Amino acid sequence: RHGNSGGMCDLSCLRGVLIAFNFLFIIGGCGALAIGIWTVISKMKYAALLGSIYYNLITYLLIGAGVLVLITGVLGCMGAVRKNSGMLTCYFALLVTIFLCECVAGILAFVYYQSLHDELVSELKSNLNKNYNQTGQESFSMAVDDMQQDFQCCGVSAYSDWSGSKFITTNQDGLKTPESCCKSPSPGCSVRDHPSNIYRVLGSDSMGCLTRLEQYIKDHLFILAITGTAVACLEILVMIFTCCLRSRIREEEDEP
Repeated sequence: RHGNSGGMCDLSCLRGVLIAFNFLFIIGGCGALAIGIWTVISKMKYAALLGSIYYNLITYLLIGAGVLVLITGVLGCMGAVRKNSGMLTCYFALLVTIFLCECVAGILAFVYYQSLHDELVSELKSNLNKNYNQTGQESFSMAVDDMQQDFQCCGVSAYSDWSGSKFITTNQDGLKTPESCCKSPSPGCSVRDHPSNIYRVLGSDSMGCLTRLEQYIKDHLFILAITGTAVACLEILVMIFTCCLRSRIREEEDEP
């Protein structure tokens, strides 16, 4: 009788701990979902500048994991409250699925982080020279204008990057850069490329648009990585307690 009482105590404790962890898990899922959506919205205006699909894939994997976490957390609480081993088995399978999604997102984030600089150098400079202000490239042109105004920069590395671009060589107004390079944008403002008028990169401690955009993306990747890691660590603990509770429930079901 004493052993059975101890077993019931163990079962109740495991249920309580799993339910508590599930509440934390659901909060983590809400956080992952919110950060994923925030990342999609905040980077939307720069999307045309990013050639790689990795960034979008990483973000949407995190959003998908956040949605699954919310659904899974509710299922885990129900399984623990009802002491249903079948529900807990489904719950554990979903946990493994989410964990694998997070692992894939983590690997993609690492690969993208390592290749980000080279990709931006090749893609951004080439597109800036060929596509800015050209027919059919409105979204790219708008993204470049937003980037230059938001980051207070001009060109990939410096304002001189614009000198050989199709936009400058074909314009008849004597513009030296796009008007978005001006500190106070207005029609024709970039005819005069003096430092008091446009964002120029002067000195070793100055940064061009490439450096600023790269840092912006890396900061977002870091936030995504921290969020994913925190949820994954909590998930491992939840999986351990799920296995223990499922095992105890089956033992109880097998008792005569």
